[in-house]
Amino acid sequence: MDSSLRYELHMEQTEDYHFTVWATKGEEEPVNLNEMRRIFFTWHESSHYGTNLEDITFIGTPAYLLSPWMMAELIGHDSFNSMAEVTVQHEGFQEAAKRIYELVAAGEYMPDYRAWQIGQSGWKPEGEALEGFEAEWFSAAVSDLISLNRSLRMAWGAITDAHPVLFNFTGYFLDEQDWLERIGWVVDDKPFTIGLRLNEPEYDGGEWRLEVLLRNKKREDELHVYEGVKSLPRGWKGFADEVERELDRFQQVVPFLSFTGGVTLVTEDEAWQFLTESSETLVNMGIEILLPSWWQVVKESQMMVKAKLSSTPRGQSFVGMNTLVDFNWRFATNGIEMSEEDFNRLVNDQRRLVNIRGQWIKLDPAFIQQVKTLLKKAEKEGLHVSDVLHQELAGDRDEDSGEASGAFAEIEIELSKQMRGMMKRLTTMKSDQEYTVPDYFQGNLRPYQQQGVDWLLGLRENRFGACLADDMGLGKTIQMLAYFTYVRANEKPDTPALIIAPTSVLGNWQKEIEKFAPHLKVRLHYGPMRSRGELFAANVLDQDIVLTSYGLAHSDLEDLEAITWSTVCIDEAQNIKNAHTKQSRAIRSLQGLHHIALTGTPMENRLTELWSIFDFINRGYLGSLHKFHKQFVLPIEKDRETERVEQLRRYIRPFLLRRTKRDEQVALNLPEKLEQKEYIPLTVEQASMYEQLVKDTFEQVSQLAGMQRKALILKMLGKLKQICDHPALYLKEDSPSKVVERSNKMEKLIELVTAIREQDESCLIFTQYIGMGEMMKKLLERSFGEGVLFLNGSVSKVDRDRMVEKFQSRDVPFLILSLKAGGTGLNLTAANHVIHFDRWWNPAVENQATDRAYRIGQERFVHVHKLITTGTIEEKIDGMLEKKQSLNEEILQSENWITELSTDELEELFSLTV
Repeated sequence: MDSSLRYELHMEQTEDYHFTVWATKGEEEPVNLNEMRRIFFTWHESSHYGTNLEDITFIGTPAYLLSPWMMAELIGHDSFNSMAEVTVQHEGFQEAAKRIYELVAAGEYMPDYRAWQIGQSGWKPEGEALEGFEAEWFSAAVSDLISLNRSLRMAWGAITDAHPVLFNFTGYFLDEQDWLERIGWVVDDKPFTIGLRLNEPEYDGGEWRLEVLLRNKKREDELHVYEGVKSLPRGWKGFADEVERELDRFQQVVPFLSFTGGVTLVTEDEAWQFLTESSETLVNMGIEILLPSWWQVVKESQMMVKAKLSSTPRGQSFVGMNTLVDFNWRFATNGIEMSEEDFNRLVNDQRRLVNIRGQWIKLDPAFIQQVKTLLKKAEKEGLHVSDVLHQELAGDRDEDSGEASGAFAEIEIELSKQMRGMMKRLTTMKSDQEYTVPDYFQGNLRPYQQQGVDWLLGLRENRFGACLADDMGLGKTIQMLAYFTYVRANEKPDTPALIIAPTSVLGNWQKEIEKFAPHLKVRLHYGPMRSRGELFAANVLDQDIVLTSYGLAHSDLEDLEAITWSTVCIDEAQNIKNAHTKQSRAIRSLQGLHHIALTGTPMENRLTELWSIFDFINRGYLGSLHKFHKQFVLPIEKDRETERVEQLRRYIRPFLLRRTKRDEQVALNLPEKLEQKEYIPLTVEQASMYEQLVKDTFEQVSQLAGMQRKALILKMLGKLKQICDHPALYLKEDSPSKVVERSNKMEKLIELVTAIREQDESCLIFTQYIGMGEMMKKLLERSFGEGVLFLNGSVSKVDRDRMVEKFQSRDVPFLILSLKAGGTGLNLTAANHVIHFDRWWNPAVENQATDRAYRIGQERFVHVHKLITTGTIEEKIDGMLEKKQSLNEEILQSENWITELSTDELEELFSLTV
């Protein structure tokens, strides 16, 4: 034969009895794939005659990968091209392939019982034993052929569907023949199948009966109870030995079975074992098991542990989140409810299956142990009001969330009538009553403000903290003063309320109290002369309100935490947003009968800021910071889980009242324009400069007269105004440092503008000084990262018009104006906030400036902020203007009226007061 037609076939086994195949000819010359198909696969059926082969030439040689059966057919069936001479490596390998091919092609294979016994699936030849490599290749080849051959695949699928025992490697079989029958490989010629039926006792605590059932294969609805050989129908008596053999197998699988005449009596414990374990084993073996009709429902039912609240809590009323609540244990399952006493009696009697009032229930030993642990933990920790709130407010809980960690997390809490009423009030945010503030309160509450007072007092009754988060300008302060007035009149508390606020608003609180609640005794705990230690307690306990700053709340913590305050109220509560700062931790540690947070921005950037405020008002309600981070921060801020957002909203809603100026109920009760005075203290630097200037000037005033005296007074007036604005303005510093720290007005400006930006609103800022305007412009641009316009007298008309157009089109949110340049002739209705950084002593001039925003075309509520430094010329002249409304406008056209005052009047007017 031509040497070009002499080939040598090479193969190498890979994983799972697949084979890499390649060929050579002549001097070991590799054969390409096309030639390999033509020579070796011309009659190879399983590869569709060479058209369905996997090319693995990437190994470096032209080669194919063959599955186990494809390899057995290639070598064992001799499917090569008859014109070629083929030599196969390894002669023993070719003999094994031939044996495997002949056995499999003849259908002489069967499931391997030994493989099944060790939890594997496999095949072996019928009537012939193969060993080692040959046996494993045979098993793999059969499995491969079934997957390749559609008719075989369907036939095997029908067997496995009908006999799942093939893949449920549990149970007991007498021998290989028994197993082959159970899996449907060998035909069972009995005219019936053999199964078991469990019958419940006639009364609770009685014996259970297990019966042997024979089901007619031809008429499947026909059942016979086996009670010995005599009970078999005539045509079935020849199979009596097989029935007894099956009963023997049942007993080997379930040792407590002992059939007498086909029936066995079992105890309640044995019935429980049969229902929960043995029956499943037998079903997996292919045995038909009939159980009581109610078992599936009882099996799937869960015992529910309930904590049924007593009609009244411990004490006369609820007193906060951590109040313990009395309750009784109840247990419910499958429509049956039991008391703790009944449950414990059944547990002590070691009952498993109980019939109560015609309903069967189960008492799973594993569940009983779980309940014991749960009850022990719950009894140790106690049921708190916060547990009740969490369960009622949580909604549908994700069991995989890991959020449930308290002792009562897995227990259903059944509310008492009183608690249901409280939950309704919390979730609807409506009080059952309107709290009437005494007549001597000097303010008139708008409807939404009265609602806020009612809400605060309603929460106080139950000692639940509150976060009043109304928009700036809606009157949080007046609501708090009405609240304090009511508490003082109706509770007569032993200790005062503590208000903690930024330094910049302490004066504002003092003025608002003087205006609306002069009946309240107030002590300012501030400054170097403030009392400490025992003297502190002696000085404050006879007061109604103590005012202090955030900084002092930390430095004077030892004095403040020695008193349990009637109320602890923090204004601008975002000051404690960073939970890890010493200031935040100190304030959250203070003790009060009621904690209230006031803020227009309960959350500025991060959810942890909200946690910090809630940890102050209701300590522990949102869990630890670590738990809160895991439960809410990560799912919301990282994964944007809307379900978590909604759950957190439900948690906080009862304790956070948020109204905006856009709310319909609020807008209907707002004036078109609200003027608000912001009273701000001087810094130490400003106060020192102020006092020195007054002292130096008055030494000269007493020696001058006429025009010189007037000129000196007006000059001093201008300098005092500059000091009140900022020390750097007075000192004419070109590049001032610590701009915010040196002036509380600047701190207040940043606070106001921040709130305005968060509400996507715009503002006008008026000042009399070019230098002050430039300083504010740089500060705001640096703080907010966006452009700020400054319109003053040096701006050309073209630039002036451009600025107005840019502001009106909302391209920029802030416009600073010098009072004279921006006081008239401009329409700036894009702004709905006006800030007067310094005061003009002619009210008409100020009003003209305000009217740049408050004019025809303005569709929003306008909020006017007037910044006044306390104890200074600004506050004193403002007070005089308030009292002298009847003064002739002619007198107030300028500041000249001040120069006409006597030296004593001037000294009183200009002197700094504390």
